[in-house]
Amino acid sequence: MNNVVPIRIVAALLAIALSAFGSAPLHAQTLTRADALQVAESYIHHQWQSSDKNLRHGPDSHGVQIHTPDRPGGHGSPEVACWEVGASNAGVAYKWGGFDTPESFDKGVRAGKAAGDVYTPDERRLGGNAVSGDAVGIDCSGFVSRCWKLPHKYDTSTLAEVCQKLPSPDQLQPADIMNTEGGHVILFVKWLDDAKTRALFYEAAPFSKTLSSDREIADLKAAGYTPMRYRKIRD
Repeated sequence: MNNVVPIRIVAALLAIALSAFGSAPLHAQTLTRADALQVAESYIHHQWQSSDKNLRHGPDSHGVQIHTPDRPGGHGSPEVACWEVGASNAGVAYKWGGFDTPESFDKGVRAGKAAGDVYTPDERRLGGNAVSGDAVGIDCSGFVSRCWKLPHKYDTSTLAEVCQKLPSPDQLQPADIMNTEGGHVILFVKWLDDAKTRALFYEAAPFSKTLSSDREIADLKAAGYTPMRYRKIRD
């Protein structure tokens, strides 16, 4: 008996196997909504101790400007939630271009690195050239990328590559996002009213830190936010 498998059969089997994988990257990982919210809350509730060594307002060792979101001295108005010097703080500091975990953030803080770097128009203009290696923290898209356990950091312009757009914010479920391409992104947590006009979100706030925020859906729509869902998420 001839034991050689005909080429056409091998080709058919390969086609079936490839169709099972589809076009999704092999490294993409499925996670649950509860998993994503658990990661988010590890950032929101993260406790860390600051010192004056973590303050920075001016150029870093390579000439990149840093402004930490501390109080006093940080950018933004007095009511913005910032971290305080020489105190126990909650929430990982915002850093433009940041992708730290709570553990790597703590390591950097202990090493005397700047705790965060607030958003400025100059940083938006300079892009990656404005990301300082002398600061630690997380930015808005880095936060979402960590919550979804993505293999690398996506930004607000590339998150669409791993998402599907939702027809309406009414369809938001926990760990979905509201995103503005080239702007800001926030993680949906839950509805705050039956009419679905208000909701709780988690975010890395550009002048602050990781925190929870109560948002009006009408305001988000008016500001150009788009509801999106990570393709690999499940209930």
